[in-house]
Amino acid sequence: DRLGMDDQDTAGQAVAEAFYTANRKPSTPSTIGPVSFDQGTGEVSATTDTTWHATLLKSLEPWFPGVGRDRTLNKSSTVAKGSGSVELALVLDNSGSMQGQYIEDLRTAANNLLATVFAGVDGTDRVKVGVVPFAASVNVGSAYKTADWIDGGGQAPTHFENVSEPRTRFQMFDDLGTAWAGCVEARAGGLDVTDVEPISVEAKFVPMFAVDEPGDAGSNSLGYSNSYLDDDGGACQPYPKTCVKYSRRGNCTQWQVTRLPNAEAQARTCKYAGELPQYTAGPNAMCTTQAILPLNSTKSEVEAAVNAMQANGNTNIKEGVAWGWRVLSPGVPFTEGREYGGEDNRKIMILMTDGENFLSSTGNHNKSIYAAQGYAAKGRLGTTYTSPGYTSYLAARTREACTNAKAAGITVYTVAFRLENDPTTQALLRDCASDPDNAFTASDGTGLIQSFRNIGRAISSLRIAG
Repeated sequence: DRLGMDDQDTAGQAVAEAFYTANRKPSTPSTIGPVSFDQGTGEVSATTDTTWHATLLKSLEPWFPGVGRDRTLNKSSTVAKGSGSVELALVLDNSGSMQGQYIEDLRTAANNLLATVFAGVDGTDRVKVGVVPFAASVNVGSAYKTADWIDGGGQAPTHFENVSEPRTRFQMFDDLGTAWAGCVEARAGGLDVTDVEPISVEAKFVPMFAVDEPGDAGSNSLGYSNSYLDDDGGACQPYPKTCVKYSRRGNCTQWQVTRLPNAEAQARTCKYAGELPQYTAGPNAMCTTQAILPLNSTKSEVEAAVNAMQANGNTNIKEGVAWGWRVLSPGVPFTEGREYGGEDNRKIMILMTDGENFLSSTGNHNKSIYAAQGYAAKGRLGTTYTSPGYTSYLAARTREACTNAKAAGITVYTVAFRLENDPTTQALLRDCASDPDNAFTASDGTGLIQSFRNIGRAISSLRIAG
């Protein structure tokens, strides 16, 4: 399992010697010579020497001198990559709880796995790896803004659910002079846990747009966390003001503003015209991850995607699983995968998380912060408007997404990172795994690296070549 690692020539030799010693017969005086690790071909070669004692032949020495001498026998063998192909989706938790050393450990673990699975096949179609970072949402990539599977024209039923006028989300991004970061909402109507191709209007992916929440720009005095514009800004009519205090000379010194009700103020689209988001997260709120890397056969490009990961935001494991499946699928939106059932081709997903599904609830009319499921008040997170309620709802949807992906022919490995005190999420990950042996646990960075190493060894599927 050291092939492709930086220490393959040193640690690899020690591992080979230990393995050989543990598995040879104690009575056999044999040794293993230097082991050759060829990362370019994906081969490991070694030669063993055994001393053979010609005990019976020694009796013939008087007539045949030398026939009874000890002899040294050697045997060479090469271990090589199997002949099949692998498509692998790394579905990796990039939520805020992964900040600091934890995301560093994840990068190390993932890069070690890449060194193993790409050894000898880098740049070929034998191994393709995609990277799906997830937090409160998944970023499909802003380059797909005009793709047919993105609902840019406002046809999907949920496109206008947070506004009162039919102004599309991309139009509002343009009004703000702000680029769409690339995140999409979960599909409604049960399609969030499927790989149904986005051909029909209902199946297209709606770009995330976090509307300006009620209040003056940057203020949370009304109980909202993402107010980045004035509610009567842009092309809106200014709120009417009534003087409530005058000076002795008759000048108004204090005004009372008559505001619209919060839900109505939030739904206005006139406020975006010609304005710039101020202070808070703005329209790309909860779009915190790097974009998906579709299946790629070049190790350096996959490593670059892993190394670019940053930790921030809430956790939606279900969206990670769904997009990991879509990366492996041969159909739109990503079409790099082979057809299902292809000869000697395996589709594999590695799901790693350090926490439960989580979305922050709020006490305002939205019932939650905005994320991939939209606002909870719109009915896409169940009817229990609490963070534990959202966790329970998303856990059930995660199980369904895993079940559907496995039924499609995808082998799922899971890694529970630092979840010793969360048996519920551990059970969820065990249920998601294709087999009990595919569910790994890691209490710290060292365990995380070892778990990925074990999975990489299984994926590599080494065979004896000669």
